[in-house]
Amino acid sequence: MLKSEKLLNEIFTSSLNSYSMVFFSKNHLLAVILILVSFFDIYSGLAGLLSVLSANLMARFLGLNHYNIASGFYGFNALLVGLGLGIAIQPSLHFFAILLFVAITTLFLSIAFEGIMGKYGLPYLTIPFLLSIWLAELAIRSYTKLQPSEAGIYTMNTMYARGGDTILQIYNWFGDVGWPLAIKTYFKSLGAIFFQYHLLAGLLIAAGLLIYSRIAFLLSLLGFGAAWLFYLLIGANMHELDYGFIGFNHILTAIALGGFFMIASKWSMLWVLVLTPIVSVVITGTSALLLPYQLTVYSLPFNAVVLVFLYAMKFRERMLLKPETVVVQHFSPEENLYSGMNARERFRNQLYMQFGLPFYGVWQVSQGHNGEHTHRDDWKEAWDFVVCDENNSEFSGDGSKTEDYFCFGKPVLAPADGWIEEVVDMIEDNEPGDYNLDQNWGNTIIIKHAEGLYTKLCHLKKQSVLFPRGTFVYKGQIIALCGNSGRSPFPHLHFQFQSTPFIGSRTLNYPFAQYIISNINYSLRLIGIPEERQLVQNIEPDPALTEAFNFVPGEVITYTIDDSDEIKGSWSIQTDMLNNRYLECRTTGAKAYFRYEGRLFYFTHFKGSKKSLLFNFYMAAYKVPLGFYKDMPVEDVFPPTILKTGLLRLLQDVVSPFVLFLKPTYKLTYRDRDLLISGSRINLQSACKLRVAGNEIANWSFNLGISDNKLQSLDIKTGNTRHKAIFKYR
Repeated sequence: MLKSEKLLNEIFTSSLNSYSMVFFSKNHLLAVILILVSFFDIYSGLAGLLSVLSANLMARFLGLNHYNIASGFYGFNALLVGLGLGIAIQPSLHFFAILLFVAITTLFLSIAFEGIMGKYGLPYLTIPFLLSIWLAELAIRSYTKLQPSEAGIYTMNTMYARGGDTILQIYNWFGDVGWPLAIKTYFKSLGAIFFQYHLLAGLLIAAGLLIYSRIAFLLSLLGFGAAWLFYLLIGANMHELDYGFIGFNHILTAIALGGFFMIASKWSMLWVLVLTPIVSVVITGTSALLLPYQLTVYSLPFNAVVLVFLYAMKFRERMLLKPETVVVQHFSPEENLYSGMNARERFRNQLYMQFGLPFYGVWQVSQGHNGEHTHRDDWKEAWDFVVCDENNSEFSGDGSKTEDYFCFGKPVLAPADGWIEEVVDMIEDNEPGDYNLDQNWGNTIIIKHAEGLYTKLCHLKKQSVLFPRGTFVYKGQIIALCGNSGRSPFPHLHFQFQSTPFIGSRTLNYPFAQYIISNINYSLRLIGIPEERQLVQNIEPDPALTEAFNFVPGEVITYTIDDSDEIKGSWSIQTDMLNNRYLECRTTGAKAYFRYEGRLFYFTHFKGSKKSLLFNFYMAAYKVPLGFYKDMPVEDVFPPTILKTGLLRLLQDVVSPFVLFLKPTYKLTYRDRDLLISGSRINLQSACKLRVAGNEIANWSFNLGISDNKLQSLDIKTGNTRHKAIFKYR
């Protein structure tokens, strides 16, 4: 792409997003509708557009963050200032000259408040717009070259000039339609967001809002409806909602807190209802404060209530999901909701520090929580681990010597990174059947992993501890050997979590992460509490899988389709500014973000064309533990947005804050592994299915081939259609 074409594309994208960002969106269709609405008054529309271009070009000239410019973050406040002044002031060269500098002032205020509010993890919303338009209105009163505008006259003239008498009659019909006052006021409040006080403007914005987000549209109805009922309840003048900028504060507050900054749910909607009277009080109070200066409140109540609420939510110690804060912003209430729910279901383990099992190989839980012998009362949340043979015996021979026991002398590993807090290493090991009740815990290591989170490993072999107190150890590092010291009649490893650094501390209920249960069939646990008699082990990485799924930034993968020698496309491995890795399709621009954790590979989200091969690979390798366990099923769920389901998806959007009935499922199975001189050849089978009310309405199946430690092939079956991709690296 030429440099000039790239520049024009950036200007176009940033301008569109500046319009849609007023509604917390990057939807370009909504942006086009909003641009059309803004030009109901041609001079206001022109002033808004010039303000956007001035702010975005100046931001680019200053070398500000490219993503923020393209997203419209630096343009939407300038847009609102331009629209407001364009309505209020007669157009002239003097006006447009002043407007240029006001737009630049708004940009600098946006930058300043980005830094100020960013310190508190808060958005700056439309604070720059408020300060700029108030300052401009106060200053313009002293400028004799600028005159107030009569926007209604210009609106009529504009409509007549663009469409003649027919368009003008349609426009007037919308103004005179005999709908209930509440409905007319709702649409006029929507139009007021873009300084257009006409029913037609509100209807178009409502249509754009419905296209962009069903949840946002419902929230706009909820926010305005709650305000309308509150005004009726307190006996207020209902035309107050219709006046100026009053009603839209309730609408924007509802959208912001109901589904944008907070994940849409019954709790977020309840808070919208609770905050409605507060918004009303702030509107009335701030209007009185600004009256002596003849200034309008504009969006001040919206800013005040949203920012105070978001700040208050940061101090919660419980009820963190009522409502839940949006962590990764997708600029769509639906995407925020579906991604949040999907992440909560898929990554529950990431709410915890990731602790591995403290040993190599397969061990059995001889005593679990609430155990039969010693795991009682304050010490009930602990484990005893032993090693057994295929006959479930813990020892060879007659078991009369500690050396007969399979676990005796086996390496004990650090379960996670941390500092060694306490060490006991000089207690003699017992002969099988003996106890040492005086030194109950035996040789012990206590490791501090975080404030209030420690692990204790007991009954270790005498003088086997490898590190003194104060040493930092790494996850998986050998720190001692399993023994038979303390209250331990037979060799085993005692393990517990605790919140204090003392020997004898009460236990803490905390899970292990990423382990395999292998009693009869293999079963994966990303997070869990091992139970008594379970055979457990850490995921043992398979070299072929770990190398095949370790996509290195800068690497390029090409592919052919259906035995063709012609290269059909390629993927490149990239990283973003936050060092997140992703596969990018060079043809479609689609991106599949992933994480590689040594023992586990999984995709986090997908953006772009769902007709690309990359999308099929995303579905096929959604989650892959990097150890080979034949016939082990690996299950997961996709977000509802992954599949095109037409009317079902629209219905899901409407009810999504309350119930989720679209849950596409993922299942991976390890099928075959052949050992070769150059590595392993592995076959993985996976499938994506969607069932609704017990009926299967979508089904994809895949075969992933791994050979020579590289991704070799992907077979895709959808209905009666089959395709096969062959991969090559360069």
